[in-house]
Order: sequence, then structure tokens, then C-alpha cells
Amino acid sequence: MESFPVQVSVTALGNLPDGCTQIDEVISQRTDNAFRVAITTLRQPSAACTQALVPFEESVPLDVAGLPAGTYEVTVNGVSDSFTLDVDNALPEEEATEGTTGAGAAVSPGISGFVWHDLCAQTGATVDPAATPATGCVAAPGGTTLQANGVLDTGEPGIPGVTINLFAGDCTAAAPGDEIVTTTDESGAFRFEDLSPDTYCVFLDTATEANLAVLEEGTITFPLSNGVPTNSITVTLEEGAALEDVDFGFDFRFLPVAAAPTDCTNSFEFLLDLTVPDDTVFPPGGEFEAAWRLRNNGTCPWDDYALAFVNGDAMGITGTVPIEDTVAPGQEADVSVTLTAPATPGTYRSNWQLADADGTVFGINGQAEDAFWVQIVVEEGAEAAGPPAPGSASISGVVWDDLCTLTNNVASRSCVETEEGSGFFRGNGTFDTNEVGLPGITVVLGQGACPPGGIIAVADRLATATTDENGLYTFEGLDADIYCVSIDALSPENVDLLIPGNWTWPAPGTGRQGIRLAGGEQREAVDFGWDFQE
Repeated sequence: MESFPVQVSVTALGNLPDGCTQIDEVISQRTDNAFRVAITTLRQPSAACTQALVPFEESVPLDVAGLPAGTYEVTVNGVSDSFTLDVDNALPEEEATEGTTGAGAAVSPGISGFVWHDLCAQTGATVDPAATPATGCVAAPGGTTLQANGVLDTGEPGIPGVTINLFAGDCTAAAPGDEIVTTTDESGAFRFEDLSPDTYCVFLDTATEANLAVLEEGTITFPLSNGVPTNSITVTLEEGAALEDVDFGFDFRFLPVAAAPTDCTNSFEFLLDLTVPDDTVFPPGGEFEAAWRLRNNGTCPWDDYALAFVNGDAMGITGTVPIEDTVAPGQEADVSVTLTAPATPGTYRSNWQLADADGTVFGINGQAEDAFWVQIVVEEGAEAAGPPAPGSASISGVVWDDLCTLTNNVASRSCVETEEGSGFFRGNGTFDTNEVGLPGITVVLGQGACPPGGIIAVADRLATATTDENGLYTFEGLDADIYCVSIDALSPENVDLLIPGNWTWPAPGTGRQGIRLAGGEQREAVDFGWDFQE
């Protein structure tokens, strides 16, 4: 467009397959000198449809403010073109007037907000259709687990020490290097002052070292973008105005938890042996770590709780071993003890339960008689098994075509409505028997928590994998750690294989999963469902 700085937009033209199909979302991203745009559609099957092709035209503005001179490639649903900026697309700094910031704009009061602990005592618990969630809890995107409700309820505290970044321009063009940084105070509040009227991106990066130290594991619950929580907010600051209530809600996965009610119930569910399968062979006197994964299915948070030996063969411990983390109702925990094999050959079993802060012991599902155990075989000359070997863990899963078919404008059973009463449908997020895996999809493994948007920086990538003819992928040789498994549908490797369409699993519109991996654990079923849109 004839202006300076230059404005650039894409005009995308095509045909919708019938009169029931409409444009849904237009998603734009930029990486270096490449813009990637995805246009998706929705179809309402219940309406009477004209079967003729319906032309469409979409104009998509690109954020080119401040870009250096150069040639830029633009790809829309696999169709590519390019444009060239002959000069840097910004006004010279000398044109800014004294006492102003940016292009001669007057100073305005600033942008402020609040980062709060969005409380849910059942975060991570599986949704039970027959039960009412605890106060402050709702179904997370995907509908299978619970999380905090994204509402700043009375009594929910602020989180101090959280780093907030402010970028010039909207959040699709935010680039490290020119941001303003601040930190929340003791009340959880933050403020950026002396800002000129402009568009800004307020960004809470949960993956930085500083924020990981404060937030550890958890998830953003507010604000929302297209119904999905996001850690960035694009705001426009008008001259003479102040922007307030630019807030972020965060639901801690493990820290902290709500205080225990006076009449709470102690109970847990046994999920998995992590390190020592039954009848593992050890030499006499061999030392080993027994670890288990449990879920708190009671109503008491586990604060100052412990593993308790109850009967069987002690193997060096006859008392309790503290559980390090505080575990809220509905949350899972990996617990472990270090044991020593007896000196005499034979089969030995050590039975364990949990003890609360008062020392009261309770078993599986709160039953006094139900325990979990480790059972080993001691043999002369056996090799010491020891703890899991470094690099013995793995992550694997399938990427599948989550079909949602329409017959005579009636959605099949494999479809679910995007919103109740909307008349629009997507795949149900379940790998049904008539569905197949998607070959050739590039999957990326990253270290640590998933970054905003799930796009893992090249420097943080540990490995990539490509799904085989059955849609399967595997990452092997992993240590105990936190990982991010991510699929970028708009990447050059995947865009022609996936677009147009959207994710249905692990959550609608979400192509990433955070994984906490134990030593030697074989984490399977880290799956991704994709619903193609015509």
C-alpha cells in the first residue's frame, strides 16, 4: 500500500465447496523472513446446502512495522508468493520530537495488570461426569481433566516475582531483543510506565529460567484467545489513557494447594510401577530405588505426608519416608524409597501405604488393608540392577486422522459439536477403530516446559521424529526430566500434509503436550488427533 511505513496485506481467493461451509479462523505467524497464514473453515451439516462452489475472498493484513529491508515469503495454505521491502520499514529516529516516544507521540500513563494464583484443588484430575467439580474448577480444553476456571475469584492471591515482557506491536510480531521487562510486586501487580500511544504485546513467558523458578509446573488459565488460554495479550494504548486489568491467571500443577478442609478424606489411587517390575532379580545386599506413581483421589492435600512401610519384608526401612512435594486432591505424584535386597536368596515383598501429617496410615482408596508393594528375587551371582540407566526412558505416540464425516448433512458418531447449539462439528478426540495414522508428520521434542504457542526454538530442540506409515513416532534415549512434544502444523514440513484442518487432541487447537518423565519410564500414548477441513 502507498504509505510509509509500508502496509502489506494478502488477498486470498478460492472456492468453498458448498453453501454450508464458511470461513472460520485466519491464523498468521512470522519466522524470520517467512510469513505463514492458515485459513480454516467450518461446515454446518444440519442446514440445506447449495452444492455449487461458493467463491470467497479474504484480505489478511501482515504485521510488517519495523521490518528491515529484504524479500519476504508468504505462504497461505500451501500457496506461496513474496514481496520486497526496498528500505527498512520504520521512520528515522530523528523524526521523533523531543519529549515523545516512537513517531512523535505524546506520553501516556501506562499499562498495568495482575498475575494471580487461579485456585483449583482438583487440577489434573480426570473429569467425572457423575460428580460436581470442586469450587473454582472447570474442564480443561479437551474436556478430559480439570483445571482452574480462569476467573479472579474472591480470596485468590497474587503471585510475586513473575517476569512480564512488553513488546512494541502486536503479539504475532513480538521478537526478543527490544522488549521492556518488569516483575510483579508482593501483591502480584505489575506496571509499565511512560509509554507512547501504540499497539503493544504484554507477554508472560512461562518457560524462562526466572519464571520457572517461581511458577514451576502449571498452566495459564487467563486470558483466552479463541477460547484457549494464552500467555500473551495484544493491547492498544490510546493517547492520554491508562490500560488496567491486563491480567494473567495461573493454575499451579503442584504448588501451592488450598488449605485442607477440616473434614477431608485421605485416599489415593495406585497408577504405575516406575522402576522395579515384580520379580526383578537382585544380588544379595544390592541397593535399588523403588518408585511408584500415585494419584490423590481423596479431598485432603498431601502436606507433610510420607510413604509408610506396613508389613512384609522391610529391606532396610521399617518406618516412613517423607513425600517431598505437596500434592493437591486430583493430582498425581511420583514417590520413591531406596531399599536394600536381603542377604539370603529368595523372593521378598515389601508392602507400603501412606501416612498423613498426624502419622495416621491409610491404603489404596482409603482402605486400611490395601497396599502397593515391591517384590524382588534375590539370587547369588545376579548382576546389580541399580537405578534406571541414564537414557533408558522414551516417549512415543500416534498422530491420527480424527474423522468427522457427514452423511445427508447429519454428523457421524465420531463428531462432537464445537459449542452446544452451534451446529458446527469436529472430530471427537478419540482414536476410533475406523481411523488411521498419518504418516510423514514431523514431531519435535524440546527440553523443559512448552513455549508459548508450542513452537520450540531451534536451540531448544532435542530431537525430531517423523511418523511412520502407521502414524507412529518414538523418542528414545531420554533421562528423567520435563519435556515438550510439539507438532507445528504450519511448518514447511507439515503444512502441505495437514492444512487446512485443526487439532482435536490433546485439546482443540493445541498441538503440544508437556511431559514429566521418570527415569526409565516408557511413556506411551502421547498422541495427537487432527481433523482435516475441506
